[in-house]
Amino acid sequence: MPSQPPEDRIVHLDSFADPISAHLAKSRLEAEQIPCFLTNENLVSLNRLYGPATGGVRLHVRQQDVTAAIEILRYETVPMTATFTADDDVPATDEVRCPKCDSTDVAFGPATRNTYNFPMLVLSMILGYPLRGKRYHCFHCQHEFKRLKA
Repeated sequence: MPSQPPEDRIVHLDSFADPISAHLAKSRLEAEQIPCFLTNENLVSLNRLYGPATGGVRLHVRQQDVTAAIEILRYETVPMTATFTADDDVPATDEVRCPKCDSTDVAFGPATRNTYNFPMLVLSMILGYPLRGKRYHCFHCQHEFKRLKA
């Protein structure tokens, strides 16, 4: 069996804790026409606890592309921040004020007090666990409220 030339050998370039990060790196390399592939992706996807034991999701490239790949992956991109603009979406928390104390220390999430209406009560009994509605919660005065559309 003839051996491969050193520049055609496949090498392990980097490891990632989750498949999403690995695919982002793979996409960045493929956008620069550097062929690459992932291993252990399905194993880590099945159970995240397998990741440390197997070395995570591994990114492989050819030996001749290592320096270019390292240069491409060296710079991290800044993640986009989520801002909501549609009326149906939840607005950013700095736009919402508590109607009781006018505080901006407000978050949107599962309600802490009983928010059952009849359909949710019936569905909760059928499913066997409580379904809570989502409301705004003021961390200053502990008031929970629904935001009225203006």
